[in-house]
Amino acid sequence: MHLRRLIGLSGVLSYLMVPAGLTAQVAGGVELYGTLVNAEPVARTMGGLSLGVGTPYVGIRGSGGLGISSLGAQTGGTTQGPSNLVWATNADLLLGPVNARLGEGFMPYAFAGVGMESSAQPAAFTDAIRTWSYGGGMQLALGRLLSVNGEARSRHLAAMATPADSQFVRGLEYRIGIGLHFGGGRQRSSVYSRRTSDTRRTSDTPPRAPRPSPSTRTTWPVSTTSASGAARRVVPTAEQYIGTPYRYGGTSPRTGFDCSGFVQYVYSMQGVNLPRTSRQMAGSGIAVSTSALAVGDLMLFSQGGRISHVAIYAGNGRFIHSSSSGNGVRYDDLGTRRGKWFADHMVAARRVTGDGRILVNAFAGGALIAFDQFDPPDSAPPPSR
Repeated sequence: MHLRRLIGLSGVLSYLMVPAGLTAQVAGGVELYGTLVNAEPVARTMGGLSLGVGTPYVGIRGSGGLGISSLGAQTGGTTQGPSNLVWATNADLLLGPVNARLGEGFMPYAFAGVGMESSAQPAAFTDAIRTWSYGGGMQLALGRLLSVNGEARSRHLAAMATPADSQFVRGLEYRIGIGLHFGGGRQRSSVYSRRTSDTRRTSDTPPRAPRPSPSTRTTWPVSTTSASGAARRVVPTAEQYIGTPYRYGGTSPRTGFDCSGFVQYVYSMQGVNLPRTSRQMAGSGIAVSTSALAVGDLMLFSQGGRISHVAIYAGNGRFIHSSSSGNGVRYDDLGTRRGKWFADHMVAARRVTGDGRILVNAFAGGALIAFDQFDPPDSAPPPSR
C-alpha cells in the first residue's frame, strides 16, 4: 500500500513539473549508484538504480536499492549475527542543472523527498519504515551523455507507526553513481538579448533568418565586391542569435551551434559558403595579421596543438562566437580576463575579401583539408558574473 502511494506521488510530481509548454526541453537520466550509511553500531551498504526526468534545473527522481546491514562490536565486545538483507526507495524533487545539457564541468544540485526503507534487522523483508529526507550533491559531466554524481542525504523518520520504526538507522547517507543522460534539456541563456532595431520582438527564441535563394549563393573564395558586402553585414546578422545555446556539431538556431557551425550559418545568410570546421576555414581565403583585424574577419584559435575554434571579429577588440564555456552565442572582448585566454590562443586570421584583388586559390592546398571531426568545446574561463 505504501509503495503504491509513493509511486502515485511520483506521477503527480512529474505531471506538475513538466507542463506542456516545456516538453521540448524535457531530459532525463538513468543512474547506477552505491550508498553507505555508517552510523555506529550499524553499517548499511546498498546498490541500486534511479530514473530521473524533468526540465532544466527542476525535475523528479525515483530510486530503489538492495544491500546489507550489519551490526558492529557491541559494549560486551561481541558481534551479533550475520548481515541482514535490506532495501530502500526514494522519490525526490531535484533543484539544479542535473537536466541541463552536459559538458559544463561541475554542477551542484539539491533535493528533498520521501521514501521507505527496511529496518536495520528486519523481522520480515516487507517491514517498512517511512522517511523523509533532503540533501545536496555534485555532478561532473564526462562528455554529453555520461556523468559521475556524488551526494549526501540526511534521512529522518516520518512518524512512529510500527515496531520496525524503532530500528530506524540515523546518520548521513553517502551516495556515488554513474549516470547516463538522454533527451533534450538544452538550456537557453536566461540573459538572452538581441541588439537589433526590432524592438517589437519579446520572444526568448532566437529569430529565424530566411535561407538565401540558390541563385544568390557564392562559394569562398569569392570576388572582392560580393565578399566585402557580406563581411560588413555578417556581424549584425550574427547578433540576432545571441543566446542560442552551444551544441557540439550544431548548425541550427533551433537546436544550437558549435563555433564553426555558427560562423558558417551566419555567413550563409549573406550568400557565402564557408567550409564546415575551423581547421578547414584556416586553409581558405586570404591571411591577415592578427594585429590588423577588420570587421567580419575570421579569428582562429588553437588548443592542443591544432586549430579548434573560430570567431567573427566585430571591431574594437570584440568578437562574436558560439562558445561552450560561454554557454552559447555571445560577445567577448580581448581586453577582459576571459578574453585574454582567447588572445593567448589566437594563431591566425582570415579575410573573406582582399585589397581590390580576386580571391584566387593561393591557399588551394589548405582549402582541400578533409573533414576529420567537429570542433571540440573551448577551455576558456567562464564569463564573470
